[in-house]
Amino acid sequence: MNSKKQVDFLNNQNLLVLMYKWRKPLLIISIAAFIISAITSFLIKETYQSTVTLFPSTINSVSKTLISRDPVKEDLLKFGEKEEAEQMFQILLSDKIRNQTIRNLNLIEYYEIDTTQAKWKTDLMETFQGNVTFNITKFSAIEINVLDYSPEMAAKIANEIANLLDTVTKEIKNQVALNAVHTIETEYAQKAELVKALQDSLTLLRILGINEFDSQVERYTEQLSIAILENKTNAIKELEKRLAVFSKHGDKFIYLRDKIFTEQKQLYSLALKLDEIKLDISTNVSSKFVIDYATPADKKHAPKRMIIVLISTMSAFLLAFVFLLLKDSISKLKLSEQA
Repeated sequence: MNSKKQVDFLNNQNLLVLMYKWRKPLLIISIAAFIISAITSFLIKETYQSTVTLFPSTINSVSKTLISRDPVKEDLLKFGEKEEAEQMFQILLSDKIRNQTIRNLNLIEYYEIDTTQAKWKTDLMETFQGNVTFNITKFSAIEINVLDYSPEMAAKIANEIANLLDTVTKEIKNQVALNAVHTIETEYAQKAELVKALQDSLTLLRILGINEFDSQVERYTEQLSIAILENKTNAIKELEKRLAVFSKHGDKFIYLRDKIFTEQKQLYSLALKLDEIKLDISTNVSSKFVIDYATPADKKHAPKRMIIVLISTMSAFLLAFVFLLLKDSISKLKLSEQA
């Protein structure tokens, strides 16, 4: 029986009756909430948003692109896809981008950060991260969004970050490339020294008369056969003497010759790789395609005053109604207990 009364009490008709019954306090509270929220929304400082939209490029190595035999695979003008977008996204989140932007635009002073405070760096980082956000679209484009009280400054910060992308990306790649140059130059010097030592050893064998092993052995063997047929004793002795040198040092000659050939091929590869890396270091090719640079917004991004007022008024009305509903339920419960 009690549950039935409770259901009846909460049906739509009873709710409307209660709203009408408490219309005055609900109206007063709603009007008060409307006025207060309206005043508060006008006290909130307006912010403006500027956005840079760009695509990453697919180029990781200029030298490889320029000498590539596959023009489809390597294209200077091809937009990057998801992998390149994620790599660029991580660079945008890096300390280098943030710190360089702060230095270039003097954002410590602009954001009025008190550097005498112990946690001023944390305050600066939180302010910057609260105003600057990055987003990857479903088409693998990257958006740099900047909020600021000044539309001009919002656009300036967004464009500065976009312009820094090439600089920071180049610095990161050059740092790796310079380490690679040092490693390759060291390896090249060691191999060049080894080749020189091998060539010196080969020169000693050439002094003994070994220049072209296969052709010389073939020619001397043929001449020996002729000398034997013609019974030329002196020629036979001389040719046997020469062939004995080849027999004694032939294996070493072949080893040195083949080893030098292999090492020289590796030297050539190292030299080519070194030239490629140096070309990458010295060449400036943009890592991005900017679709839209940021421009000062002519319309505020926030606050949305109408939404603030509507939500505040509706919330105040509902909270007041729930409060009155609970109050009325408690009063009726007490009366039923007394009866």
